[in-house]
Formats: sequence, C-alpha cells, structure tokens
Amino acid sequence: MKPRRVLGIDFSGASDAGRKIWIAECKRGRGKRLTLVDLLPAADLPDSGVTPILAIAALARHILREPDTIVGCDFPFTLPKVVMDAPWLSFIADFPRRFPDPDSFRTWALRRADGREIRRAADREAKTPFNSYNLRIYRQTWWGIAHLINPLLKAGRAIVRPYQPLPRVPRPILIEACPASSLKAIRFYPAYKGISGAHRQERRAVLRKLIEIGLLEAPSQRLQAVLLDNVGGDALDALIAALAASHAAIETEADPDQRIEGIIYSALHG
Repeated sequence: MKPRRVLGIDFSGASDAGRKIWIAECKRGRGKRLTLVDLLPAADLPDSGVTPILAIAALARHILREPDTIVGCDFPFTLPKVVMDAPWLSFIADFPRRFPDPDSFRTWALRRADGREIRRAADREAKTPFNSYNLRIYRQTWWGIAHLINPLLKAGRAIVRPYQPLPRVPRPILIEACPASSLKAIRFYPAYKGISGAHRQERRAVLRKLIEIGLLEAPSQRLQAVLLDNVGGDALDALIAALAASHAAIETEADPDQRIEGIIYSALHG
C-alpha cells in the first residue's frame, strides 16, 4: 500500500535556507493523479526560521507529523562508491562528527576522488545536473545528510530507501528525487526559472503539462499563483519532487551498488 500523504521538498543549504526550501504537501487523488494541498517555504512552518538550523529542524518535525508519508527530497543522499569509505548506514551515522561543516566534507570528498568530480551511476542514469560534492551543491548535500537524514535515522523515526528495508508499520519514507531529471524523463524541460514574463509562461507550461498527462489534479487558483509567481522555480520543483515520490518504486529491492550509491527516483508516469 503506497503512503497516502506525499511531500516534495526542494532543498537548500543556503544561509537563508528557510526562504529557499519549499514544501509541496500532497495527497493521492483519483488514479495516478496527486492533489496539491499546500505549498510553503520552510520558514513558514511552526517554530521555524530563515537559518538552515531552524528551518531544517522544522522540516524534520513536519515530515514526522504523519507516519503514512513518503517524501521526495531534492538533494544527494550519498556519494559515489569509490569515494565512500564505509557502508551507507555507518557513513550517515558518523557524518556530523566527521564533517563538522560543509567545507570539511567537500575537502575530504575531493581528496578521496583525487580532485575529480565523480558522478554516481544514479546521477548518470537520471542525468542530474551535478555530482554530490560539486561546488554548487555540496552545502546542500551536507545540510541534508547532517541535519535531516542523520537526526531522523538516529531517532529511528524514518526510513530511507533503498538503503533500508520497508517498515512493517507506517513510518515516513524518504527517497531522493531530482526535479530536473523528472522533467527530462517526460521530455519537457523548458527554462522556467527566472523573473521574466517568458519564464513565468514556461512555469505555466510545465504546470499545464503535468495536468495534461494525468499526473496532477488542477490546483486551486491560489496554489497556481504561488507556483507561477515563485521566480526561482522552487515551489514548482517541490511539486515535481512530490510527483516523483508518488511514483517511486520503493518496493523494488536494490542491488549492492545501489545500497551504497542510491537510486534517484525521478521517473514520472502519466
């Protein structure tokens, strides 16, 4: 039985992450369609704030609010197997102690990779824009692992696929998603991030496409306005991450390499 509550998280490790992390709150509707219930930045959650420490802690509490939940998170959950030096669960458990800040993490990864930016098999398959410790994304990776995944796993409050078995009782399930990869998978990837009228029209085109191919119920006018007016495309990316989560084949068992490098669950099926 697939979780009824579906969340999409467009993540950020920026100093004002509370404004840039967006959450799409969805529920399963008719057939394969999702119903978008709400859209908001993490700073608007209870007891949240603009800084990543406050915003990500509030996001974790929001995820745990309902056990019957699957969450598509737009940040890397792991590194290439040639860079990893421990099994995934051990690596995550020890991550905050070993890497007290994003720069120590990136320095270590580059040293392990002989200065190369190595992509995971999952990155190549999903055609992600960056690898896990790329200059543009390493802070996002660090904050996501150190302050979201690690605390949830340490508390035993959530499951991360494909690294852990499915829970016997409902518990939030986290999966890695990539909105860019999802749009590439449906061969519809326009330039929708920006402040111009043309960018807004492209956001409208993406939204229309998701509805037309049977993935999404038409959102309310209020939520459509949020999707179209958010110039960074973060709200729209959160929605796409939710759609990927709703279609994630979490029941399929991973092979040994995937339990190290992970799976990017980005396929969309209309």
